[in-house]
Amino acid sequence: MNPLRRLIIPVIILMVLLIGGTLGYRYLEGWPLLDALYMVVITLSTVGFREVHPLSHIGKVLTMGIIVCGVGTAVYTLGQAIEIVVEGEIIGFRRKSKMDKIISEMRDHYIICGYGRVGHQVAHEFLAEKKSFVIIDSKIETAKEMEASNIPYIIGDITSDEQLEEAGIRAAKGIIACADSDTANVFVTLSARVLNPKLFIVARASQKETEEKLKKAGADRVISPYFIAGRRMASMVVKPVAVDFLDTIMHSEHLELNLGEFKVEERSKLVNRSLGEAQIRQNSGAYILSIRKPTGNFVLQPVADTIVETGDVLVAIGTPQQLTLLEKVVHG
Repeated sequence: MNPLRRLIIPVIILMVLLIGGTLGYRYLEGWPLLDALYMVVITLSTVGFREVHPLSHIGKVLTMGIIVCGVGTAVYTLGQAIEIVVEGEIIGFRRKSKMDKIISEMRDHYIICGYGRVGHQVAHEFLAEKKSFVIIDSKIETAKEMEASNIPYIIGDITSDEQLEEAGIRAAKGIIACADSDTANVFVTLSARVLNPKLFIVARASQKETEEKLKKAGADRVISPYFIAGRRMASMVVKPVAVDFLDTIMHSEHLELNLGEFKVEERSKLVNRSLGEAQIRQNSGAYILSIRKPTGNFVLQPVADTIVETGDVLVAIGTPQQLTLLEKVVHG
């Protein structure tokens, strides 16, 4: 709420007293309009000046009424104004309004619900991929961190439909429920699926028994950080060179290689053509790792004779520039 709204009622009372008092002195005492206004102002401000003209009994009653009703109101109004300025509420309100405007204009973005250790890593990956996203978290400390990073955020209950709506869930592309609480992640998944049935939902599960609940709630993918960490640690021991190779390809600071996925629409020039005929490697430089068919099956290690069909999803690896060229080839 705009902090200035706190001043509306006391300001209205002061204006009524100012106008009413001026008219009272004007018609009850017969004073000129300027003298009447001056009398009301010095009375409300308690500066201690003498009356402009001698007062009648009814004029004294009017003055006492203005003092009783007006001085307290004026002091309260001034106190509220000082409090708003000192606490920086106006600046905070303007910042919040600016943030709300940015979020309302976002399209095909992602929402991160919960900004703990997992949420931090998700945000880091989104920033590396230059994806637009909004963070919803309940911790006040998150606001300071996000303001320094200039990342859109909302402080509130991550399970609240109101907060999800404010984050633009109806225009979002995906949501990550990664709170520390499995219960919260289940509620986020349920709410998100109802608010946007087409949304792609990835949820975190700390407990094994929670995975099935999250899937029933509508999660497209369920991730267990402990399961992934355990599997990766085992792989590092059993196949250290292979793991180092994958890390070098996907996460090296000196070698920019990313994975990309591109859905083949009906209007694409690739439809009913083989990979060899499409010359994807020659035209983009990207390498097709796999093709997922509309049935959900994968064509692993596709060869030049592999036919591309409508609804196929091409999984490719390449530099950001190569993947951009591939996107033009697929959608061109």
